[in-house]
Amino acid sequence: MVVCLLNLGERDTLLMKKAKPVLILIVKLVVSTGLLVYLLSRIHIERFWDTLASANYSYIALALIVYLFTQSISTLRWALLARPMGFATSFKDILGYYLIGMFFNLFAPGTVGGDVSRVYYLARDGDQGASHGWARSTLPAAVSVFMDRAVGMVVLVWLGALGLALFPGYEVPQIVRYVTYALALAFVVAGLCVPLLRRVLPEDGHPFVVKMRLALRSYRARWQVIPQAMILSLAIHLVQAWVHLILGRAIQIDIPFSYCLILYPLVGTFAAIPISLNGIGLREGGYVVLLGVIGVNSTQGVAFGLLLFGVVVLDSLLGGLVFLLKKGPRPSAAA
Repeated sequence: MVVCLLNLGERDTLLMKKAKPVLILIVKLVVSTGLLVYLLSRIHIERFWDTLASANYSYIALALIVYLFTQSISTLRWALLARPMGFATSFKDILGYYLIGMFFNLFAPGTVGGDVSRVYYLARDGDQGASHGWARSTLPAAVSVFMDRAVGMVVLVWLGALGLALFPGYEVPQIVRYVTYALALAFVVAGLCVPLLRRVLPEDGHPFVVKMRLALRSYRARWQVIPQAMILSLAIHLVQAWVHLILGRAIQIDIPFSYCLILYPLVGTFAAIPISLNGIGLREGGYVVLLGVIGVNSTQGVAFGLLLFGVVVLDSLLGGLVFLLKKGPRPSAAA
């Protein structure tokens, strides 16, 4: 009787674990849909379509090219951070992995689908994967992707805080200022505390702890790659801020570059909050609020957000093409 009860308990626990991702996906889908419906209900639909229909497609084409160029710089950053983990994969191959990651980041449920695909391809096809085996290369590949994400987010928040400090004339809501400054300061404190982590990290086998220990051990010997990756991140974010200026001109919105240095980092950080599907709804709402600071109406704000999302979608489709053309064993066979 006791054994049966234990088996039932284990089965229920397993079912709950399987149902949790589905439930989270449903909640995110509801949040994104609800936010989009709310935003669309607050705008003039005819003016919204007129705004998109009258867009200057030359600027949009330029934005597509420039945004794709920034992804190549992001690939270079990831390749740089993968070197200390033992990967010497060619830029051409790692660019393919990154483009596939872009595709799955956008079209797979959640925001980490692209990261999982990047880990998989780097571990499977990378030089380290060839010499040490797919399974043993998975953890170093995961650490490289984690560091790529972390460095990019830290520099993005710092850029937003710097923009707010350098251009205080923009009447950004105070709560947004305080949260941005607090987050930037928290990253500084965390960076200063990194050398102490080796002493305070527990010895258990939790995946996050294992990744942190491996990262500390690997990057301590080649610490130079961290500031180099941060410089590349700054270049990426500055160019993507300029893309906002280009897309603004595409729909007759004058966004000063000084404000783009505030707008892009703040909306990017806000959209990263994992409560919606790939930031959909949060991103558009952020543009409505922050573009309103410089006098842009809600209709133009929603149009701008969706136009930018369209640029990301079109460039990400290239990753889908790379995925279809890429040959190799099925993940189950490789595992």
